[in-house]
Amino acid sequence: MVDTDDDGLWQCGCEDSFYRGEFCRHLKQVRRRMSDKKRFERAVAMAVAAELCRELKPFCARLIVAGSLRRRKETVGDVEILFVPCFKEVADGLFETKQENQAEIAIDRLLRMGVLSKRIGAAGSTSWGDKNKLAVHERSKVPVDLFAATEANWFNYLVCRTGGAESNVEVATAAQKKGWKWNPYGEGFTNEQGRIVPVTSEQDVFRLAGLTWKEPWERK
Repeated sequence: MVDTDDDGLWQCGCEDSFYRGEFCRHLKQVRRRMSDKKRFERAVAMAVAAELCRELKPFCARLIVAGSLRRRKETVGDVEILFVPCFKEVADGLFETKQENQAEIAIDRLLRMGVLSKRIGAAGSTSWGDKNKLAVHERSKVPVDLFAATEANWFNYLVCRTGGAESNVEVATAAQKKGWKWNPYGEGFTNEQGRIVPVTSEQDVFRLAGLTWKEPWERK
């Protein structure tokens, strides 16, 4: 099952099929519940994003606000932040060392301070893993989705997390038509020989899929 930011909407694990352009029987329900989400004014969401980015930036190698805010929507359902964490080597016992995730520490501090809380999804549970953390900004009640990326999948994941859904399906479907598969959480595409074709820019995602480049605010 793929972790997602949709509050447990993809319970059947069908998000992979969604990105292949194959829609399971749950799609109408998913779309309806996504459209029913509470909306927040852009200014409110931007203030939340700015606050969190100030707190997290010193502990991240890369950091960007994605989702509807990056697409310049006037109202948004949540704040999506994509980041590559910094790591610090620290002692782990007498002779051993370990790589400590600095972004994780910063996010945990925001939890302890009451700036963020873990979000309860539709199924009554939380989603708080190494890659995806679904939270709520307590003062504003704006949902916040935190996504950890790597240097290798940064640009590919950025396209996915910027969205919107129609744009992502367009990329996946275009890739499928040429015998490829888009791996939105991975390093790029799988070609017809089964080899990974990595992307090194957002433009690469559209070019390799055979699509015309679109700025974030042009995507739907």
